[in-house]
Order: sequence, then structure tokens, then C-alpha cells
Amino acid sequence: MRQPRRVLVTAGLALALTSSALAGGAATAAAEPEPGTVVQDGGPLRVPAGEEGPVTTRLTVTLPPGFAGSIPGRRLAFQAPYETPGDRPGLRITSTCAVDGGAFAPCAWDSPDPETGDGTWLVFDLPAAHVSAGASTVTYAITMDVGSDFARFGRVSTAVDLRDTAGTVVAKGELAFSFEEGTPEAWLRTTLHARDRDGVLWQYDATGRPDTLLKPRKRVGGGWNAYTALTKLDRTTAAGGGDLVARDRDGVLWYYRGSGRQGAPFEPRRRVGGGWNAYTSLVGLPGGDLFARDRDGVLWRYPGTGLAARPFGRRVRVGGGWNAYRSIVAFGDGLIAHTPDGRQWRYEKADDWDPAVPFEPRRAVGGGWNVYTALAGTGLIGPLAYGGEPSLAARTGDGRLVVYGVVRFDGKSEPYYPRPGGRGWNVYDLLA
Repeated sequence: MRQPRRVLVTAGLALALTSSALAGGAATAAAEPEPGTVVQDGGPLRVPAGEEGPVTTRLTVTLPPGFAGSIPGRRLAFQAPYETPGDRPGLRITSTCAVDGGAFAPCAWDSPDPETGDGTWLVFDLPAAHVSAGASTVTYAITMDVGSDFARFGRVSTAVDLRDTAGTVVAKGELAFSFEEGTPEAWLRTTLHARDRDGVLWQYDATGRPDTLLKPRKRVGGGWNAYTALTKLDRTTAAGGGDLVARDRDGVLWYYRGSGRQGAPFEPRRRVGGGWNAYTSLVGLPGGDLFARDRDGVLWRYPGTGLAARPFGRRVRVGGGWNAYRSIVAFGDGLIAHTPDGRQWRYEKADDWDPAVPFEPRRAVGGGWNVYTALAGTGLIGPLAYGGEPSLAARTGDGRLVVYGVVRFDGKSEPYYPRPGGRGWNVYDLLA
């Protein structure tokens, strides 16, 4: 009785395998492109918006039997994504195209005037192709490179209908792109500087990602232990933008202008003047202004001029009582100040800019800040965020770096949502 059962099972298995093979064969056959179709290999192209560089997509055109001749260039129109601003992003796309494995050449993207009102947002000129007798396919390779502002656009697509010289449709399909968050360009990513006990200044570039905030450090140079204070006059960037000033042990202030070069971020120093050891704290703010607290607790403002030869104008008295603070650092376009007992106070920039009254009345924004042994405001674009958000770097007593973003409410802002920036930061005696 058992032998017939084994035969039936074997026969059933063979039947199942045969059916599966037939189904697989049918699926394979169905996957073959039909004549007259345009297929984007791998589906919509995922385009990282940022500094990653160009990515490539390919269109395979399966021609009707017996087709030969030319396929003229074709202008493809993309409709605007939902709630897309009415700008002209096509002018910011870098793209090349190649046909049937030939050399790549620039291919044009553009954007019509948004006032036209027809919904067309991008236009792309697909190049012409020449088909020899016997050819069954034509392939187009398209590269695309976009800036980080494209990430908000998401997925865009357009119908592709290729025609012969007589205007008859040869093939139809779709071309689609999916713009995704990439690494923001170097000029958008700020830097954090740290000086070790040997006097070497190191630079940490922001990644623009929330998971790993900072890239590995890069050496700026030695000899920075000649200075007793460093402060930035604006955000410094991974592209070499932004200026800082440094005060030496003799009280001379030196100005380092941003070079615009990634490998060497600062130009040779320029002497500003002496007598700066009269101040116990120096803090730079965006726009080039420098605030200095003297030994009597008076805060002074030195307005920025934008001139490398004379970076500051005549000082203006802001007010007294600032020796109540253990530390004063930049946060956005205002200040954060901390008392010895760890309380934090926020000084927002005043709406009506008065040289003598640059800030709104102070506002308490929490306690516990005496757990930190070093603080550095990273300007308007920080390691935690980019696109205009302030951030604040803080080091704990055991050498952990914490980076604060910003929370806003009722027109006010303060540090919020700390994220880890790494360990081992107690090898540094200064952050800027």
C-alpha cells in the first residue's frame, strides 16, 4: 500500500514543479519589453539631493519590427509637485546624455516662467537617435546632479512618447525621478573647531545628517596655543567660509578671514590691535559684530565693517552686570549666557536694531548647564541642522559632546533636543 502512495506523491511533486516552471517561463516571457515601449531600467531614478554627485538612469526603447531611420529629439514636460514654490529649478540641474553607448554630452533642463500657469514645472530635452537597419532597441543614458534644495520635491514623472520624422509614435513609456535627502553642499554645512593641548587646531565638518553629526576631524594647523580666546564672527563652513578672531597672550587681537578653500579654511592673520586683554569674554555674532565683556562686567559692541583691513568700528556700550555670567556664547543671531549655578538666560536679537540696545530683555530658559565644561555656538547653521537653524555644542565633564538644536515658540527660540556628538572631547581645551 505504501509504494503507490510514494508514486502519487512523486507524481504530484513533478506536476507541481512542471506547473511552477511553466509559470516562471510565462513570467519571464511577460517581462520582456514589448515593441513600441520605453522602459526605465530599475524604475524611477533615486537622486540624492546634495554633494554626492551625478547618478545615472537608462531608458530602453524597444522598437517596432522593421523600424529604421531617425527619432528626433523630444522635449519632455514635468508637472509641478504639490505645493512646489514657483521658481525655475531646471536651471539648477546639471545633466548629460548618451545614446546607444556613445559619448556623454550636456543635455538641457529648463523651467518655464511660473507665470504661464499651465502647470509645467520642468522641461527636459531628450536627444535625437539614429537607428540603423536591423536594430531592435535604442538606449538613452541620462545623468543628473542636483543641489540639496531639490530634496523637498520628492517624486516627479512624465510620459515619454517618441516619434519618427513623420510624427508617428514609435514608443511610449515613463521617465521618473525620486529626489531624496543627500549630503548638503559644503557651503551649507558649518564647522566646529577645537584646540588640543599641544596647540593644534582641528576642524569638524557637519555631515548634515541627524544620525552622525560630524565628520572625522581635519587638521587646520599648529601654534594656536598662543591665543587665550577664539570666537567666530559668523558661521564657518566646510567650504572655507566664515571669519574668526583670536586674542594672544599680549592682548593683541588677530583677524582670520575665511579663505573659501576646504583644505586651508583661513587666510593669513591680520593684526587688529592691542589692549584686548582688558576683556574677559569675546563673542562674535552673524554679520561680523563682536561683543566684549570687560573686567567690570560691562558689555561692549564692536560693529562689523566687512573690511579685512579694519574689521570693526568704534565700540558702543551695551550695559553692565554681565560679570554675573560664567559663560557667554552665540546662539543664532543672539546670545546664551550661563550663571555659575547653571541657570541659562536667552538674549534674543532686538527687533528694532539699536547699536546700544541690541538685545531683548533676558529670558530664563532652564537650569543644569553647569554640567558642561565648554560651550560653542555654531552660528546660524550648525552640525545638528542646516538651512538656517542655530545650534549649540556643549562638552560634559567626562568628554562627551552634546549638540543642541533649536525650539521656537511665539517668536522666541532657545536650545532644545540635544543629540550626541561623540566622545573623547576632553582632549581639547577650547571649542569655537
